[in-house]
Amino acid sequence: MASQAQLIQGEGPALLSPGDGRARGALLEPPSTVILPGLLLLCVFLVFAALMMTRRMPALLALPCMAVAIGAIAGLFFDWNAVPPEAGAPRSLAEFVFTTILTDGPARLAGAMMYAIFGSILSQVVIRTGIAQRIIGVAAEYAGDRKILLAFLMTAVVAGCFTSVTGLGAVIMLGSLALPILVGAGLSGTFAAGLMLFAIALGGVFNPAILGFYQDTLKLPLEIVKDYVVMYGGLLALTTLAFLAVGGWRERRTFAWAVAPELPASRVPLVALLTPILPIVLIMLVDLPIIPAFLVGMFWGVLSTQPRKALDHLTAATLEGLKDVSPVIGLFMGIGMALNSMMAEPTKAVIAPFLQAVIPDSPLPFVVFFTIFAPLALYRGPFNFYGLGAGVAGLILGAGLLPPVAILAAFFAVGQIQGVCDPTNTHNVWLAQFTRTSTEKLLKDTIPYVWAFVFLALTWAVLFAGALR
Repeated sequence: MASQAQLIQGEGPALLSPGDGRARGALLEPPSTVILPGLLLLCVFLVFAALMMTRRMPALLALPCMAVAIGAIAGLFFDWNAVPPEAGAPRSLAEFVFTTILTDGPARLAGAMMYAIFGSILSQVVIRTGIAQRIIGVAAEYAGDRKILLAFLMTAVVAGCFTSVTGLGAVIMLGSLALPILVGAGLSGTFAAGLMLFAIALGGVFNPAILGFYQDTLKLPLEIVKDYVVMYGGLLALTTLAFLAVGGWRERRTFAWAVAPELPASRVPLVALLTPILPIVLIMLVDLPIIPAFLVGMFWGVLSTQPRKALDHLTAATLEGLKDVSPVIGLFMGIGMALNSMMAEPTKAVIAPFLQAVIPDSPLPFVVFFTIFAPLALYRGPFNFYGLGAGVAGLILGAGLLPPVAILAAFFAVGQIQGVCDPTNTHNVWLAQFTRTSTEKLLKDTIPYVWAFVFLALTWAVLFAGALR
């Protein structure tokens, strides 16, 4: 690691652009006052973290505002005259803010946006053709009144659906079918909602749109991301089984009238039920790129159900899918701006000394650090890759403190705490209301299991996957 003096003088690696090999500039401040810009950036982080955690500003707006504020502060303390003539943009504070952050930033994650769009369209195909409803019905008919088997099958089915479907609408549709069945079989509403949360997160691990997001953001080979998807998915599946086993044992003496809601009549053929998992199978086993795999799933879904209405279904699914995914696209634009702001040379020069002091780069401290602070992924905190964590990851990556695969290992693992437990998730709120419990109760019931998963996932990443090499 470079010394603080090297960073100030523009001689350390934190001031070198990736693949460039030349110093880009230096801090204006002498060593005695170098702490000032770092403290200002820390204050900006804390302010926007508080705004997001208290829901006074959504991440959709907070991330762009934070990106501009951090870029302005870092740029003010950066000696732009020291940038060599042959260096690329940005070459001034105005160019940094207006071009690098506000112009280039929103398009940074264009690939991830396309994955989200096609994934949302496939989600609508699965819902509109009745495939998701039919899968729920088959599971309920098979399990009968055996409530633990029913809980297992419903969890597996919902997880399978969420390998392709996304969004609150899908949660409401599947939850409205599955939850009354589970509660009617004698399970408590809180336990049933917890199972739904684990199923949603488990399916999300294998969702190609999520896979593409990490690949595009961290610029990692697809093969590496696939390895982490398989292993983390397997570990999260075991965690889900542990939650099911412990919760099922606690509820073995609860009873209820086995009155399930009438499922919608459907003529969906069995071959159509492969639609939700078909894209991930093609990606994992055939090495088909993500978007073509989504397209295969869409056409399989509409042609295997009602081929005469295939065009109508595709058109409606496209329109609704674009509508559903618009908030995600807005969030990705903000994340792109935050990444461009955090990974720029001025920001790296300011923040690198601070990050060097707290970010571990050896196996045991790495596992301990990210395990202990994993709950910081809650409430759009600094380890939430869809919130403040986008900026933190950008800073770590830009300063070269951890390799991209280690950032994937850490944020992919701790992100499951946000996905399952976070009371600010819209699906957590809806599930709590539907089952007449509270988001805080769901957080309390699920976080011990997900926290254990984080430790196991990070341990595997460091000891067997070589994440820090």
